[in-house]
Amino acid sequence: MAVGGDPATSPLYVFGPFLRLIVPAGVASVTFGPSVWLAVLTVSVVSLTYRLVLTWVTDGTGGSGLSEEEFGRWASKVNASITFIEYSLTFLVSMAALVTFLVDRFPVIEDDLLGVQLRLPVALILSLLTGLVVLRGPRIAALAFGPATAGVLFLLWLMMGATIYRFGFTLPSFDFTAFHSDYLGFTLGGYARILALMTGIEVFANLVSAYEGDEAERSRKAFRSLMIVMGSTAATMLIVGPAILELSDPARTDVSVFTQTMDALLPVPLAYLGTGIGMAVLLSACATALQGIAHLAHGLTHRRYLPGWLGQTNRHGIAARMVWIELVVIAVSFTLFGTEEESYLAVYAAGVFVLLSMTAWAAGSRLWRTLRRSRSGRDASQLAAVLTAAVLTSLATVVIFVERFHDGAWLYLALVPCLYFGMTRAQASLGAPSAEEDYLGRCIACTCSGQLAAACTCEGCVGEGNHAK
Repeated sequence: MAVGGDPATSPLYVFGPFLRLIVPAGVASVTFGPSVWLAVLTVSVVSLTYRLVLTWVTDGTGGSGLSEEEFGRWASKVNASITFIEYSLTFLVSMAALVTFLVDRFPVIEDDLLGVQLRLPVALILSLLTGLVVLRGPRIAALAFGPATAGVLFLLWLMMGATIYRFGFTLPSFDFTAFHSDYLGFTLGGYARILALMTGIEVFANLVSAYEGDEAERSRKAFRSLMIVMGSTAATMLIVGPAILELSDPARTDVSVFTQTMDALLPVPLAYLGTGIGMAVLLSACATALQGIAHLAHGLTHRRYLPGWLGQTNRHGIAARMVWIELVVIAVSFTLFGTEEESYLAVYAAGVFVLLSMTAWAAGSRLWRTLRRSRSGRDASQLAAVLTAAVLTSLATVVIFVERFHDGAWLYLALVPCLYFGMTRAQASLGAPSAEEDYLGRCIACTCSGQLAAACTCEGCVGEGNHAK
């Protein structure tokens, strides 16, 4: 559950860009509900797809492993390339949202000092401190940030309870007028902006091996954790979402819409506690991203996709060079593109949905083969659900790239081929890994990523950061 903080944080920041699109245009009463319901439907079918992934792939490679099994090594390299970008964006979005929460309570951070807005040095200092904690190993990071997910789930359910107490149980309306030509662009644009609530769902597939029990039991436990986190996130969108629309003013630049809603729904001590919880879980997501990219680099060196020096670990089991390189990338990004989360959300969601659509089509491919042998009604119904997920995630990918292409989604067209080519050249230069190295590389890169790395029980992983086949 500890690494579920990433998807659980999404309601804290996705409503701002969404409402800033539809409220000034005067279409919120028509398009708000359909956009939210489409996003929740997408969460539902993708979660059901991951129930199958968690059952089939229990070595921690998740959607990446399934895609490679169904489509070949090219899918693995595409997946790894996008994952590198996604880890960076996870950190950037989470840290930017954290700084926004700080600004909500300490507006002085918006001021300039010597021509530099204070948001920037605050973000850089917090990024460096997070990196130093991560470099001390997964146990230290887990102790520092582990309880944050429970805190943010408490906050989300507290907000839902306060909303029901204030307004009653009211769900967003679904107005089919939203799909008429005058409104369709705003409906799909809003849908694209709130799809960031899907971020982090893959982490549960990457952590199957961290649970106790046989394969079936570990799969059930991982899926249960996924449902708790994603279910809480979806419920927050449906129950608290209308309250955010009602109580917040997206035109205000001094306070985020989520903090405005907290202040309106909760008494002062709880509202400030909510801010503290939000900051803690966003720091947790940042730490998870840094750990993830370090373990990914370490695993890819075993698979000969990266040179060995990039994945070399320190005495705490962390690929320190990769962490420092990532911190430089983060510092440059904040300096060039600012510390507003909206600057990175479009790129963030685009990559997530490329990975989700690859996983859904890979699951459909496997189910189709199974159905041809068994011809059972259960397999047919599962295939229908998975194909629905594949179509929805593919359409969402297209919508995001079309809607947000000029906002940064175009970066994937430049970065993914470069990373793919670099990994191909590295493997050609270093030689193909042995079967044992390949297995170990996949295990390290996926199963051990995140705050629960120290608890990894996959075959061959021994102790904290020490891996042997």
